[in-house]
Amino acid sequence: MGAEMIIDLDSWETGYADGQLGRPSQCPADLDRVSYSGGYCQGRTGTHEAPRPRHPQQSNTRALQRRVGRSRLIIL
Repeated sequence: MGAEMIIDLDSWETGYADGQLGRPSQCPADLDRVSYSGGYCQGRTGTHEAPRPRHPQQSNTRALQRRVGRSRLIIL
């Protein structure tokens, strides 16, 4: 197994939006800096490589997680 990294989706999405809109990279203090930076870089380049659910019921779970609290995704 390789190293695993935890991506905070809220931070990633905020960074992605900032990058797409051409805003300066300024991660808010309450967000994860690594996740924000990853999203920001992808937003600047116009790529969207955020992990996607593999099954339809997973998208419902993801939406629920966003409403209930901060979501985390583990990438292996």
